[in-house]
Amino acid sequence: MTQQRAAKTDDTAVPFDFPYEPGGSHWNRCMTWNICEELALQLASECAQVQMESDRSVRPIDILLKSCRLVEALGWGEPPLLRWVIQRVAALLNWPTPDIARQP
Repeated sequence: MTQQRAAKTDDTAVPFDFPYEPGGSHWNRCMTWNICEELALQLASECAQVQMESDRSVRPIDILLKSCRLVEALGWGEPPLLRWVIQRVAALLNWPTPDIARQP
């Protein structure tokens, strides 16, 4: 069971490294960040569960890559947003960031 967090509506809550669309409104950026943060929290929980249930031969980076490919295949966001989500999941779990999440 996951715990829901209250959505932030203040643009100052959005991390500096979150992708910014030139010409986009601050409100849209904030709402997009809320969605991405929720996705990252959910994926972090699922990735941690996968690692816990694995035989430890599965590397954390491989778990992240599989999650990234799944989210991408489902069409849940543009590439810059997906890269940020995967970077965020890696940070939440204190795992290495896959190279795919570092590409510009």
